[in-house]
Amino acid sequence: MTSGESRPTTRADVARRAGVSTAVVSYVVNDGPRPVASQTRRRVLEAIRELGYHPNPSARALKTGSTGLIGVVVPEILNAYFSEFVDAIDVAARRRASSILLSITHEDAGTEKEVVASLVNRGVDSLIFNCRLVNTELYQAGDPRIPRVLLDRSTPVGEIPAFGADLAMGARLATEHLVGHGHTRIGYVGGPLPDDHADFRRDAWQTVLEERELPLLSPAITAWDRNGGHQGAQELLDRPEPPTAIFAASDQIAIGVMHALHQRRLRIPDDVAVVSLDGTAETAYSWPSLTTVRQPFEAMAEAAIAALTGPPEPGTRTLFPMTLQVRASCGCHQDQESLE
Repeated sequence: MTSGESRPTTRADVARRAGVSTAVVSYVVNDGPRPVASQTRRRVLEAIRELGYHPNPSARALKTGSTGLIGVVVPEILNAYFSEFVDAIDVAARRRASSILLSITHEDAGTEKEVVASLVNRGVDSLIFNCRLVNTELYQAGDPRIPRVLLDRSTPVGEIPAFGADLAMGARLATEHLVGHGHTRIGYVGGPLPDDHADFRRDAWQTVLEERELPLLSPAITAWDRNGGHQGAQELLDRPEPPTAIFAASDQIAIGVMHALHQRRLRIPDDVAVVSLDGTAETAYSWPSLTTVRQPFEAMAEAAIAALTGPPEPGTRTLFPMTLQVRASCGCHQDQESLE
């Protein structure tokens, strides 16, 4: 070794510094399988700190057969909705001494094939699909023994269990809240779904209106983003009898809806009230602050991670209740916010 070069600190270096065997160092680093006396453990941890020792994950994977990695597949991260899911998954994984390896499909069939194959080839211990894959065969990619779950899904795919929010409940809460404010013309702006997927949001909105014998306005189906919300609101507002309230199927759509209302100099909620579904953190900072029905990101992520180590019955689904977060865009708390 030439002057100035240094080699990585090894387990043997730690063992010599602490005056123990390499096996004892392994027991401390891996928290088992054998117990280590507290005084000895302190010496080993002190040696690790002094020498700056970092266990080699590749070597550990070869020995234990586990990488400690959870592959997470999402369609995008620019949307705060998916960012909050990723954050919740990461927190839940770290509680179990695991890390996530994130891949983004961009909702492209070719890209999703590459990213799923990459995760499998990197030896992830398990897979979380926080997305809808174009090629459904990829849900089963790799070793069939790799545990996998679907997150943000109401229905399983084959034997893969699904964890999702009760969207029908959430949409009902949103629509009934607008009805409670006295609105009788409640429009709907949402994005498209595949023909084989039920639209729980739109169906619940329609059901509430039918139950109350209120006019059923033709829904505006555009795209699941801000631009889609903007276009959908324009479509509703251009009708001979525009709505006095709008239920937006997602927070991103709602932001676009509110932008369209502001452009037309319409006051929110005095002229048109708005309620959305998702409950991402940014909704508290829209103007006015957005009333929304929140999905329990943390609880769903925790359940999905737990299922990877103790899977539920194959093909099961678990739905989580949603909660209404009342703010100003629906007409509540107007005394706390002003549009002037």
